[in-house]
Amino acid sequence: MKKQLLLFIALVISAIAMSQEVINKIEAVQIIKERQIYLNGGTRAAFGGKSREYIKVDLPPNTVEWYYSFTTTPGQSGTKNLNLITQISAALALNANPTGVSLMASGLTKEVLKTVEIPQGSNSADIFLCDRTNIDKFLAKEDQSLLGGSFRYSMEGTVQNTKQAVVQINDVTKGTVFLGLRNPSGIDGINITIEVVALVKKEEIVDNSEKIKKAELYANLGWKQFENGNYQKCVEYSDKANSYYELGWVYANKGLAQLMLNNEDEAMETYVIAITFIKKQQNPKYIFTELIKDLDREIMKNPNFSSAKSIKELMEMELR
Repeated sequence: MKKQLLLFIALVISAIAMSQEVINKIEAVQIIKERQIYLNGGTRAAFGGKSREYIKVDLPPNTVEWYYSFTTTPGQSGTKNLNLITQISAALALNANPTGVSLMASGLTKEVLKTVEIPQGSNSADIFLCDRTNIDKFLAKEDQSLLGGSFRYSMEGTVQNTKQAVVQINDVTKGTVFLGLRNPSGIDGINITIEVVALVKKEEIVDNSEKIKKAELYANLGWKQFENGNYQKCVEYSDKANSYYELGWVYANKGLAQLMLNNEDEAMETYVIAITFIKKQQNPKYIFTELIKDLDREIMKNPNFSSAKSIKELMEMELR
């Protein structure tokens, strides 16, 4: 009785493990909401105000890459909406699979990034990507020092004499960095509207139990069709099953039906996929053993079934 209880518990745990899947989702996170910063011209800043300012950017853990967009307006005139978080979130949703997982695991492509709209700017601005030490030098204007000082910045993430842009950064993705904003004009003031967004990888546990139930239902219908000699219908039901959740033994059923339809090349490709999935799923040796029995039954009916023999040998190799 104790052994039966332990076996039951093991089967329950196995079923739960199979029904749950950890997926990596890419989400857009707004680090800095739209912010307006007014900068005086360099000469006039000497009589009050600032020609330089900075923004502190704390990058979230697991940042894949991040972006900032900005535009400019003259003087202290009105602002323009950037909507960077909205546009990037929409791009991720547009390029996602049916489960909602973004296909852009390494960030936005250049083509997608070109679709992000930025309001036309009017005056040029300089923005430098710096660390803590160099943002202090930037604010202190050491680059204008008579002693020949300077500050360092990252080329990726830095733009100069630019009226508007969306800037992509994937070299620096950890810790805290700073964006140094500078008005390159000596006289004219500018208003800079800026927003910062990061793409962050997040793990999520997905319960696939309902999908697996539907997949198994269609697979069983397909196998019933196989037993009735309706092999094409078996292929169709197997495809339907795998559209809900991909199971190795279902691919094997499809492959066997393709063999019966004399589609040997397609069957071989399907069985290769089946073997790949079975090795990753629960109880692979048991599944391989049962599938070999299915092949043996067809080989007994037709001893010259050479393709079936080759596939059987492939599966027997997995049992060694």
